[in-house]
Amino acid sequence: MLRVENINKTLSNKNDTFKINNISFTLPKGYICGLAGENGSGKSSLLKCLAGLYVPDSGNIYIDNMDFMENEAKIKDILGTVLEPCCYNPNFSLKQIGIYYGELYSSFDPAQYNKYLDIFHLDSKKKFKHLSKGMKTKTQIAFALSHNAKLFLFDEPSAGLDKQSRNELSRICTELVSDGRKSILVSSHITEDLGQIADYIAYMQNGSLLFYMPKETLCSKFHIIKGDNYKCRQLPKEKVVYMEEGKYSTSAMVIGGGKYSSDKMFEVYEPDIGEFMYYFVKGGRTNAKNIAKNFININN
Repeated sequence: MLRVENINKTLSNKNDTFKINNISFTLPKGYICGLAGENGSGKSSLLKCLAGLYVPDSGNIYIDNMDFMENEAKIKDILGTVLEPCCYNPNFSLKQIGIYYGELYSSFDPAQYNKYLDIFHLDSKKKFKHLSKGMKTKTQIAFALSHNAKLFLFDEPSAGLDKQSRNELSRICTELVSDGRKSILVSSHITEDLGQIADYIAYMQNGSLLFYMPKETLCSKFHIIKGDNYKCRQLPKEKVVYMEEGKYSTSAMVIGGGKYSSDKMFEVYEPDIGEFMYYFVKGGRTNAKNIAKNFININN
């Protein structure tokens, strides 16, 4: 569904320059990829490149086997996007948004749009500018789901949503890809959400894609180790992603680490994606590139 080849993009303003660096990955049909990383890592910039809002300086993007540069209109017709800043006229009511922007898509379904407005408890008569941040996000989601899109690009769609709405969105995302014909690339700082729905995890830092792999494979390459402070301090430093020391006990995530499972001095288990992200972000600020470079062929 999505193939990205060596994308580069330099973004400049008066105070700063940021670069998307040589990003390549493939997202098959029927799968969800969670795009993770700290704020400022380049997630939103990458999504805007994929949505056609930024033109890459070099590299290629293929969506549904079509070259983006050669088939921009066709590709945008099959993209469902939730991005910031939103392009909707703030003075439009939600009903007017459906009427006006729906004309831009060949398969927009007003009934489907109204169905999702109802699901998200949105008043179609209300003006977009009077909505809360969460309600604005829900409106974008409702529209994105209503024109038969094949690839969905969601940038922090959970932002401003309550727990119930986030669960509803997770359910919708899972249902979307269940037919094996659609795919979703979604960024989120809420690792619990990514853990629920993502099949793949892509991790970005400083504009670079450090790794991209199936979620289960990723987590299986690490272990959380908990034990007495003095014992954990003896763990090989080159294997420790991040260590958090308490008053009496310490927890650490280590590369590999399965060999410690038989050591009764430790509690050892594989991290879930939320735990992985916590430890990796904490430790990754200093040694993430080295970890990402070497952990692909990890042996315990």
